[in-house]
Amino acid sequence: MENQCTFKSVLLKSIFVVFALAICVGLCVFLIPDVHNEDIITLSALPGKPVQNNQNAAVLKNQPVAVEQTPAVNVVNNNSSVNVLTQAAVNLGVLSCVSRINQIATFLSANNQTGVFIFKPQKQPDQHIFSTSFELVRNDNSTVYASASFFPNQDAVYDTIEYVEKNCEELEKTVFSNLKRISVVKKNVVVLDGGAVKVFLMPAGSGTVVIKKEVVQ
Repeated sequence: MENQCTFKSVLLKSIFVVFALAICVGLCVFLIPDVHNEDIITLSALPGKPVQNNQNAAVLKNQPVAVEQTPAVNVVNNNSSVNVLTQAAVNLGVLSCVSRINQIATFLSANNQTGVFIFKPQKQPDQHIFSTSFELVRNDNSTVYASASFFPNQDAVYDTIEYVEKNCEELEKTVFSNLKRISVVKKNVVVLDGGAVKVFLMPAGSGTVVIKKEVVQ
């Protein structure tokens, strides 16, 4: 009888402990804010930390990074073999398309002062689209907007958008005289064939919005 009482006492204490732990865990989940719910982040929000995933060791090993400590929103490309956006992508867990990210980000930021805005992946970052927006400031202080999106299968697409103080007809006859007109999308937007890159000329007041787009596969 004494053994049965002791067993019941231990059992009740165990149940109480489990119940108390369950309540504590529930309160922690409820009270601690969800820091992963941000839709978008900038490079300035990312900590400068070393890459720890072995999958990217071949890409990043012994290679310089444009910003080694705390990445800034506005960074100057220094022709390093690993772009600052590549490092940011790796830190976020975007691994499968890291070589494509480095290729296009380095291409877009070459010879430009570059700022990048990252749309942070919500979950399973290596299985979904990784999208970014760039501000590219040229040596003449003109500004180009660019966007680039990357997919786990290494496909990517990027656009550059800038305003030029010349009308579409003038641009087509001078700057883009070597490109063949493919069509007009509907009424006003002209499409020129630059091979892999397509150029769209859209009237905007007295000037033109020039859009260049390439799908990389």
